[in-house]
Amino acid sequence: MFKLATALKSGGIWYVSFKYGKSQREKDGRSFTDLNETRLEQLTSSLSDISISKLWITEDNRPDRNEKWLNSILIKL
Repeated sequence: MFKLATALKSGGIWYVSFKYGKSQREKDGRSFTDLNETRLEQLTSSLSDISISKLWITEDNRPDRNEKWLNSILIKL
């Protein structure tokens, strides 16, 4: 996230989406980071000039999933 935040121009907009939760996990050899509002705020607070502009939770649209997603619009000041 630090590299992406550094690459973003001043005034740039960044959309992020994470499975809702508070864990780091592995599945089928892949690593995942789940975030909730608190964890996203903690993560972005360590990124210089990145501010959370909007935050919302959505339901997974896939019929076989009962999961929530944390979505956010970040802005580089």
